[in-house]
Amino acid sequence: MQKSKGMKIAALLCGATVAIAGIALAATHFMKGQEFYRSILIYELQGSADIEREGAGNIKAAEDLYLESGDRLTVADGSSMRLKLDDDKYVMVEENSVLAIEAAGNEADSKTRIQLEQGAVTSEIQNPLSTDSTYEVNSPNSVMAVRGTIFRVEAETDEDEEVYTKVSVFSGKVAMGALREDGSVGEEILINAGEEADCTGSVTSGAFLSEPAEIDYEMLPLQALNFLLELSQRNAPITGVSQDDLSGLVEEAQSWEEEDADDEDDMDDTDSEDDAEDVDDAESADGDDGEDASEDTDSESDRSSSSAGDSYGSTGTSSGTRTQGSTASGNNRGTTPSNPNTTPNNPGATPSNPNTTPNSPGNPNTTPSNPGTTPGNPETTPGNPGTTPSDDPINVKPKEYTVKFMYEGEVFATQTVKSGKCAKKPILKPEKSGKWDFDFSKKIKKDTTIKWK
Repeated sequence: MQKSKGMKIAALLCGATVAIAGIALAATHFMKGQEFYRSILIYELQGSADIEREGAGNIKAAEDLYLESGDRLTVADGSSMRLKLDDDKYVMVEENSVLAIEAAGNEADSKTRIQLEQGAVTSEIQNPLSTDSTYEVNSPNSVMAVRGTIFRVEAETDEDEEVYTKVSVFSGKVAMGALREDGSVGEEILINAGEEADCTGSVTSGAFLSEPAEIDYEMLPLQALNFLLELSQRNAPITGVSQDDLSGLVEEAQSWEEEDADDEDDMDDTDSEDDAEDVDDAESADGDDGEDASEDTDSESDRSSSSAGDSYGSTGTSSGTRTQGSTASGNNRGTTPSNPNTTPNNPGATPSNPNTTPNSPGNPNTTPSNPGTTPGNPETTPGNPGTTPSDDPINVKPKEYTVKFMYEGEVFATQTVKSGKCAKKPILKPEKSGKWDFDFSKKIKKDTTIKWK
C-alpha cells in the first residue's frame, strides 16, 4: 500500500516537472517571437567599421557579430560590410557609409528601417513581405519602401546641406517619396526594375523627384557591381544587364581603380622628388651663405691691408618667376556659378577661383613644371641635358576629362575633372527652378555632358 502510494506521488511529481518544463518552453517561444525574432548579423566585413550602441558606446565591427536594433554603423574608406537580416534579407553597405538599422516586430508584422545618412546600400529581399510587414530605406530627404526586390540607395549631402538621393531598382518595384519638413511623405513615384530616379533638395528648402530613367550601369561603383555580379551568378533577377555585361563592367571598374592608384603613386613620387629638391635647394642656399660669409671675412682682411684709396665693389644676379594672365569670352547667360571649381562661358560671370579653364582654344595659365625648360622651347639648358617637358616624369598626370554643363541648349560652364574624381555641382544665380540632371556622387570616367532641366 505504501509502495503504491509512493509511486503515485512520484508520478505526480514527474507530471508536475513536465508541466513546468512545458510552460518554460512556451514562455521561451513566446519571448522569442515577441522580442528575439529579428536578427541582424554581420556575415562579411572587408576593412573596418565602427558601431555606436546606446549604453555601450563605440564597438569595433567584426564578422559573425549580431547587431542590435538602433545600432549606428560607420564604414571606413575602402571598406564594405554585408548584413543578413532574419533569414531572407541581405544588405551590402559600401565604403564611407553611415547608417542606422531598426528591426522590430515578428514574422507576421516585421518592421525594418535603414536610416542612411550618407553613402550607399544595396538590399536584396528574397521573399515577398507579409501584408503587415514593411522594409524602408530612408535618406535625409526621401523614403524608399518595398515589399520584395533588389535595389540600391545612395545619399550625399553637399556643403549647402542640400541632399541628393538616388535609387536604382534591379528587380521588383520601389516607391520613392519626398520628405516634407513636418516629417510626412509628400510627392511619390514608382520606380520599376531597370530604372533609377533621384530626389534633390532638403526637407527645409523643398525636395523634388526626377522622372525614372534607365539605369546607367557604367556609373555604378565597383563594390556595387561586384555585388550585382554575385547576385546574377546566383540567378537573381537583375534587369537591364546580362551577367557577361556585369563581368565586363567589373573588369573595367577594376582597371579604372588600378589606374587611379597608379596615378596617385606617381603624384606621391612627384611630391617626394619635389621635397628632396627643396631640401637640396635649402642646403645649397646654406652652402652659398657659408661661402659668402667666408668671402666677406676675406674682403674685410683685404680691406684692412690695403690703402685707404682702394675701393671694392661686387655684382650679382637675381632670378624670378613669370606670371601669365588670360581672359575668356563667350555667350552671356546672365547667370553666375557659385561653385569656384567651374568657369562659365560668358563675360558676365565671374568665377572666384582663377584655377579653372574656360572653353577657349588653350589655357595660358600654365607654367612648365620643369625649371630647366622654357614654354614653347624644346631645347634644354645645360643644367638639365637630354630632357624635354614631355619626357620629365614629374609631368606625368592622371587622365582628365571635360564635364560640360548645358543650360537652355548652350554650354553654361565646363570643368576639367581627373579620372575617378567627382564633378562639382554649379548653382545658377539668380537661382532658377530646376536641377542638374546628374548624380554628382558619380566618379567621372569619360567626357560628360550634364544638362539643366
